[in-house]
Amino acid sequence: MNKSTVLCGALALLTLLAINACGGNGPGAEALQGASPEPAASPMPAAAEPIYACPMHPHVVSGDPDHTCPICGMDLVAVSIEPQSGSGPGPIVQVSPEMIQTMGVRTAPVETAYLDQSVRAFGNVVSNERLESVSVARLEGWIEDLAVRAQGDDVARGELLYRVYSPALIAAQKDFLAALEAGRGTRIDSGRQRLISDGMQAAAIDQLVESREVIERLPVYAEAAGTVADLAVRDGDYVKPGTPIMRLQSYAGVWVIASIPEADLALVAAGQTVSLDFPSAPEAAEQGTVDYIYPTIDPRTRTADVRIEVDNASGALRPGAYADIQFSLGAGVSRLSVPTEALLRDSRG
Repeated sequence: MNKSTVLCGALALLTLLAINACGGNGPGAEALQGASPEPAASPMPAAAEPIYACPMHPHVVSGDPDHTCPICGMDLVAVSIEPQSGSGPGPIVQVSPEMIQTMGVRTAPVETAYLDQSVRAFGNVVSNERLESVSVARLEGWIEDLAVRAQGDDVARGELLYRVYSPALIAAQKDFLAALEAGRGTRIDSGRQRLISDGMQAAAIDQLVESREVIERLPVYAEAAGTVADLAVRDGDYVKPGTPIMRLQSYAGVWVIASIPEADLALVAAGQTVSLDFPSAPEAAEQGTVDYIYPTIDPRTRTADVRIEVDNASGALRPGAYADIQFSLGAGVSRLSVPTEALLRDSRG
């Protein structure tokens, strides 16, 4: 055997080994092997090496059984790692049911949800100033037949409050009646306007026109329903123009003044609906509407006042009552959400 024969034999052997390494599917594989290739057997999985994890902090793992958890100091326990069935990317960690129960592990799906933002505040009930009416004397005279006797009396709309005797008002009535008798339109209009300016109500003027008789003791009726919040006169008192007589306050609606932190103030808008809870009045309305945001901020508390309108038809709410308020600031856009317990927080929060 010469040198060239030995070299050719070596090249043929190397070619056969390369074809076998590639699975025997290359060109001329059948000619060299003499038979169709069989599929290669799957490699046997390597023996799983045990790892150890903390029962309270399962993210702490180690390959050394003598290690302890750096967080709680507990001994690490063995967990098994087995190949994942199917076409997964790699092995999975399997934890025994006993350890799952000890760690309090629970599963929850990742969902798409609208995450609300809310602000909690506290406030107090106050009277609605829009529902307040004041009776003030417009002429000199004397109060007679005072129908309201004490603060807290309820008054209905159109109910008689008191009568007033005023010589100046009697003279104005006589001038108006004389204009009616003469039929002078311009004088009638000016006389009617004078009576209105002197505090004579429309019902009393209509009575005067119909009866054509002077009303010596002019009746004054309530222009709105409410409760007597302040009574400044007594029967027989002498009053002058501008003298306050009484103040009526309706509690069919009330305000709640809430204190909002300065940082959250930009999230509150007028017309927004808020949730309310009144410990002293569980049957009161559970919702209100933001009516006004005050333009100033208290420099001591760094809070601003927000006025909330609340219906009080039941009368359960009283000024001074405490209110627990929840501002819902909208859902915004949908986001993926998971339970807060699923988050592992680090030094960055």
